[in-house]
Amino acid sequence: MGIEQAYNTNAKKALLLTAEDPAPFTTIKGTSNLLFTFPHNEILLPKGVEDCLGTDKDWFAKAHEARDLYMANIFEIMRERFPEATLHKGNYSRLVADINAHPDEAIKRTSSEWDNIIIPKNQHEECCEEQASRRMNEIYYPYHQAQKAIINEIRAAHDGIIVLDMHSFSPTWKNNPRTEEIGTIRAHKTDLSKALESFLKNQNDYSYVSGKPYRVADREKNAARYIEAECDLQYLGIEIRNDLISTQEGQNKFIDFIEKSVDHIRSLEHTDPHAYLRATEKASLVSPLPPRPKPDTTDHAPYTQRVGKKMPWNSEDHTLPTLNA
Repeated sequence: MGIEQAYNTNAKKALLLTAEDPAPFTTIKGTSNLLFTFPHNEILLPKGVEDCLGTDKDWFAKAHEARDLYMANIFEIMRERFPEATLHKGNYSRLVADINAHPDEAIKRTSSEWDNIIIPKNQHEECCEEQASRRMNEIYYPYHQAQKAIINEIRAAHDGIIVLDMHSFSPTWKNNPRTEEIGTIRAHKTDLSKALESFLKNQNDYSYVSGKPYRVADREKNAARYIEAECDLQYLGIEIRNDLISTQEGQNKFIDFIEKSVDHIRSLEHTDPHAYLRATEKASLVSPLPPRPKPDTTDHAPYTQRVGKKMPWNSEDHTLPTLNA
C-alpha cells in the first residue's frame, strides 16, 4: 500500500500535530494574480517527532536537506516588497515531509546531497507506513490542498494566475562545486517558463545555465508534475544559490531581481492576456481557463476536532480547505 493510500485509510487514526504545534502552512493573501510559494522555508519539527530526527543538531541546523537556507528571510522581505502578491509557505522541515516531492517520495530516508548520510528517524523501522501517513495527512496534503484552493481563488478573481515556486540550492553537490547562480525548475517548456528564461538569458545579475541546477526529467521524485496535475497549472520554480542570499545585501539584490523578472513577464501579457496565465500548455492561447472545481465538502475532523475545539489552522487570511479523506 502506497503512502497516499495509507493516508486515506489512516486519516482518522492517532494524530501527529498537537494544539501547541504550528499550522502546517502560512498564507499571506494579496489582491493581484501573483502567487509566490515557499515549500522549503522552515526547519520546525512537530513536538511528537524526535529532535533533529536523530541527526546531529549542528548538521541539521545548517543542512540544505532540512530546509532551503535563507528562503525564510526572503519570504519576510517579500511580504513588504510585494504587498499585492499572495505568499504561501510550508512551516515544517522538509525532512519531516518534503512537500516539494512526489507523495510517494516525500519521506526522505537519506540525504539528497550526500550518499553516506541517513536520516535515522525516517528509516522504515522508525517511521513505519502508518507514521508516515500521519506526516502526509497533517503536513504534506494540507499544504498542497491549501495551495490548490488559493490558486483557484486567484484564478477565479483574475481569470488567470502567475505562480512562482521559490527555492535555494547549495553551492556544492557531493563535493562538486556549482558555478551556476540561478536557475529554473519546470516539468517541460511552457509559455511562462519561456518568458522567464528569455529574461534570464539576457540579464547580467546572475550566472544562468539552462537546465541547472536541476532538470525535473532527471528528478522524477520532484513534485512539479504532481502540482501541475493537481492544480491544472504551468509549474515554474526559481532556484537561487544559497550563498548569494546569505546576507541582507544579497537578499535585497535577489528580490530586486525577482521584481524585474515579474515586470518582464507582465510586460508580455499584452500580446495575449492568457499567454502566461492559462492553465494548461496544450490549450489554445485564446481558450478560456478551466472552470472552478466544485467545492470540497469532505469532513475534516482530524483538524477541527483535534482536542474538542477548533484548531488554529487559519493562516493569517486563509482558512485550511477540507481534506479528501
